[in-house]
Amino acid sequence: MQLTDNDQANRITVWHALSELFTGRELQDYDYRWIAQVLKESGLSREAIFVILDEEVAPVLQANLLYNPTPVMDGWTEEDVKRLVTEYVSRKPTIIERVVPSSLLLKQRRKHIRDELNRLTAELDKCTQEMSSKEC
Repeated sequence: MQLTDNDQANRITVWHALSELFTGRELQDYDYRWIAQVLKESGLSREAIFVILDEEVAPVLQANLLYNPTPVMDGWTEEDVKRLVTEYVSRKPTIIERVVPSSLLLKQRRKHIRDELNRLTAELDKCTQEMSSKEC
């Protein structure tokens, strides 16, 4: 997948916000509010956000939760996330990505952040209900 400079610029804050789901620490209510606020301000649809999560952020950062004996706890800088995700989306698919059905990969990626996704979805729902408010 190749992103234009404009696509990339629009995604960086979304990538950074979604990267919090892959830290080794337990996220708090204020973390979910911040993520939801950033996602709301992006102007992207919920469907687009979850595609970005599944196809761009999760493949890069899920290893922090699955394989890292000393996982990143405090998160990544926006610049680090930009570099990591850009490198991933710019390369050719791995053999696993070519052979294993994408629906199975999606299921596996989401399995490890199911609780976080449920809490984020609830916060996004709350933001949608409070559309007239500037803050979630």
